[in-house]
Amino acid sequence: MKFDHSLRERWTASDNHWSFDMPPGWMQGRSVFGGLTVAAAAGLGQLQVAADRRLRTVNAQLLSPLEPGAVAGQPRILRAGKNVSFVEVRLLQAGCEVAVVELVFARPRKSTLAVTPARRRWRQDPEMLSDLPYVAGITPEFTQHIAFRWARGGLPFSGASEANMAGYCRFRPPSGGVEGALGLLDAWPCPSLALLEAPTPASTVMWTAHLFDVPDTFDGWFAFEYETVVAADGFHTSVGKLYAPDERLVGWTEQLVVVFA
Repeated sequence: MKFDHSLRERWTASDNHWSFDMPPGWMQGRSVFGGLTVAAAAGLGQLQVAADRRLRTVNAQLLSPLEPGAVAGQPRILRAGKNVSFVEVRLLQAGCEVAVVELVFARPRKSTLAVTPARRRWRQDPEMLSDLPYVAGITPEFTQHIAFRWARGGLPFSGASEANMAGYCRFRPPSGGVEGALGLLDAWPCPSLALLEAPTPASTVMWTAHLFDVPDTFDGWFAFEYETVVAADGFHTSVGKLYAPDERLVGWTEQLVVVFA
């Protein structure tokens, strides 16, 4: 399975009922990888709007664990304006809602106003860094499909002193488009986990992502930087930025994560 626009082809419609075959091999703890869940919902949302409307913002509530197998989708256009469409996609499994994903699609507009995003302040040659190995039963199952090369910050459960990290990532095989961008934005662990000294479960409650300049195909290493900005009462808010190999800012992410520590 490629993590790109071909995910939309996994959706089938019968009597206005949509179904998606969630593949095995993509688990993240008790649930399917959240990036795949949201990318599937985004693909269904894209099927509801005109092709010239690009996905700009995602707001996902991950309600309960999702397993491989049949998933039902319930898309609803909340509003379709001249330039912007608001779409809600509800995902259900075995009759129970597992995710609610709100999507904003927009047609590019001519504008005299632009703000250039700040360039990232760190750089390392990813070819000089080692791949993080996939170890069955230890690292999340979905990470076998993504190559990671750590550049800065502590690894999860390493007893680090700061909750931030940065590095490089890419799918294997190469993927692309908004689905691929959503996957890479969600692939990295909550930075707070680096502060711990022993494996501890964590789960995303709410995830927001903004997409800016997404390549159609993904070649080379994407850079990602991630930090926890605040944590209290077991809930951690982390923000991150994803950069393409040519340095363009692809997207920005914010997650509310519960850490059971």
